[in-house]
Amino acid sequence: MAELKGQILGILLVLTIFGAMSVAFTGIFNTAASNIARQVSETYYV
Repeated sequence: MAELKGQILGILLVLTIFGAMSVAFTGIFNTAASNIARQVSETYYV
């Protein structure tokens, strides 16, 4: 029973880490995309 509990906790830990990383990367990529769009609009529509 302890082995099963350890495996379940390990899976939950991995899912939590991947969830946090996906949230962080989503924010980073959205910020980068908006900055790129702003620079492109400033460059080509002056």
